[in-house]
Amino acid sequence: MRKLRDWIDRISTIISAAMCGAMMIILLCNVILRYIPGVGGFKWYMESSQYLNVWAMLIIGAQITVRGSHLRVEVMDAIVSKSPIAKKIVKAIHGIAIITFYCIAAYAGYQLATRAKQVVSTMPSFKMGQVYMMMPVACVICAVAALLDMLIIITEKTEGGKSA
Repeated sequence: MRKLRDWIDRISTIISAAMCGAMMIILLCNVILRYIPGVGGFKWYMESSQYLNVWAMLIIGAQITVRGSHLRVEVMDAIVSKSPIAKKIVKAIHGIAIITFYCIAAYAGYQLATRAKQVVSTMPSFKMGQVYMMMPVACVICAVAALLDMLIIITEKTEGGKSA
């Protein structure tokens, strides 16, 4: 499971970094092309950079989720800090809540994408359904990442070497 966690971490970081890099290259090329007489740059540069930015942030959500490094309130962690079993129960409840959220968001994103599949986007050759389809894909990946993180925490050995 840890190898899968590391793989999700690495792949989501690489994909997100590639998307951010592509976004910066598109913006840089467009700025350069504006200064060439008669060219004027890409008509679709703004939309492509916005889509790439949103997609990169959705995909990096898997890395944040699989590492458990997202923003969290640690009140319950502090209350149950003395009991490893209670700590794991709190982590399991937390994991189930996150997985439920991602499943609902994936379903809502799928509904949005299927309803918008015929709507033309502002970027040539894209329909809005294609743009929105990244949301359910990213949410499913994040739900799997949350499940993986929860399973790793629950099956983790305690200080005595036994599973709690």
